[in-house]
Amino acid sequence: MVWAIIAFAAVIGLTGCDGKNYPTRLGAPQSVQTYLSAHDETPGTLTRLEAAQIRYSQSTYSIRGETDEGELYMVEENIQWLKDHPDQELPWDGPIRVFRKQAFMDEWGPLSQIGFTGDPKNLVNGEIYTLDHRRLVAYRLAGRKTIPVQWTSWSVVWDNRWKFTTSNGGRSIAPNP
Repeated sequence: MVWAIIAFAAVIGLTGCDGKNYPTRLGAPQSVQTYLSAHDETPGTLTRLEAAQIRYSQSTYSIRGETDEGELYMVEENIQWLKDHPDQELPWDGPIRVFRKQAFMDEWGPLSQIGFTGDPKNLVNGEIYTLDHRRLVAYRLAGRKTIPVQWTSWSVVWDNRWKFTTSNGGRSIAPNP
């Protein structure tokens, strides 16, 4: 697999192609470049991804939340903060947790928690999903092109599969007051 990536990168370099001319997938925003798996997806790895390439695993999100420090916030406040501080990241909760959906996850089956039942079968194989929807919503609505992410472990994904309630493959999410 590593050699395939190296060979692909060499072909791109030799042909002068920078990846920007590849067409985006149907339904994807035109400003998003195709993700070529060049990033290290090892759990714990920190990187930045284009916000528009990350899908939602939930069908809805709460418009208010609580930081890791126990402070309450509104998603709209986070959006405004990001707009007011265009050269800074949100100062609370760190990068969002992401994972790439794999076919083997379908064997895990559904999980119910706090009134929600999610199922890995609701997610599209090969796509990148978040477990931290409110922050992704805030970055997108603030007009941010990229977002800090941390690749999460399969055990965390397993425990959070109750969130996999999307009915459209994670292309959109609705607020839930």
